[in-house]
Amino acid sequence: MRIAMIKQALDVFGPWASMEWDDSSPKKTFQIWPGKATLWEMTALLKADWYIIPAQVIGDYHLDLTEKNPQAREVLSKYVKVTLAPEQIPYHNYDIVITLDPILRNMPNLDTVFAYFLNEHWDVRYKRSLRRPSDHYDLFLAHMMDGPNEIVTLPQAVSFPYMRAPEIMRSIFNAPKEEVVWVDWRTLTTLAMTDLWSEAAEQAVQRLQNVLNMPIRHAGEFGRCGYGISDPPRWGDAESYLDHLSRCKYYISVGQVPGAGQGLCDAASLGSICFGQQANVYHRIVAHPDCLCADMVELPIKFRRVVASPDLQKEVLNWQDRALKEHFVARPLSILEQALELKRKRGNLAKVSY
Repeated sequence: MRIAMIKQALDVFGPWASMEWDDSSPKKTFQIWPGKATLWEMTALLKADWYIIPAQVIGDYHLDLTEKNPQAREVLSKYVKVTLAPEQIPYHNYDIVITLDPILRNMPNLDTVFAYFLNEHWDVRYKRSLRRPSDHYDLFLAHMMDGPNEIVTLPQAVSFPYMRAPEIMRSIFNAPKEEVVWVDWRTLTTLAMTDLWSEAAEQAVQRLQNVLNMPIRHAGEFGRCGYGISDPPRWGDAESYLDHLSRCKYYISVGQVPGAGQGLCDAASLGSICFGQQANVYHRIVAHPDCLCADMVELPIKFRRVVASPDLQKEVLNWQDRALKEHFVARPLSILEQALELKRKRGNLAKVSY
């Protein structure tokens, strides 16, 4: 399948310039990918091309973005390279087109499947899309895994995670593991009882190190500014984050951590032993039962038990790898193939009827 991914200029996720996969490589894409690594693995797995179009739609995510970071619009307009208008994209070259937010209005009459994610699950359009995808789209990809599990018809919503590519991740980030634990910065702000990174969160690092008896690494500085936007952008930050994370034998994301729980999947793809929160959907799918916590109180007990048992560590890693391959590679690929088959079948029936 040939895949294209499209975003609008006022969007921090994904690369900040259009790119064709054949002219790039997994590692090369980091040169135009500042900030969060969300969707990087999916891009590498699908060998997807990216197109950036001018701003089309202002949604809840964009309002939140500019409220939390007033310089966001200026920074994005300064550094994001817009190359094509929507009508200039060669849709006929692709089997699947995936957009970040429902930003396309007039899709051509092709057998191509048009699908979209919503960047934030709290966006009012998310619940609306679960009932029915936006006009002209075939699929709404519900990254919170709260949609139907199977493709029955088009258009429809379907549970669909941000896909993973463990083999590619480990081929690039292959440094030896250290007896160190990476802690999600939001776990540390939970301990500090604050929303953003602060001096109190820094103090929480030392307290948790003492409890776990192990050095801690984190990306707390990312939380100082909304969505991690800075001027100039943090070019190479996604690569640096994954490199540092890959060296940590353990990963913790427990506490008031919102969203699906993508950070834990980053760590699992890199082969770290992951401790997660029962309330987070990706954590429930990927983390071994002995590593899932109902709350912060359970964490030290479960952490010490795993650290003390090499056999349990192997069991945890095998569990995580099976979960990634089944739920974040094989199943979503099957969904895309089924949707494409259904779209083509519908197109052929229309031609026969005509």
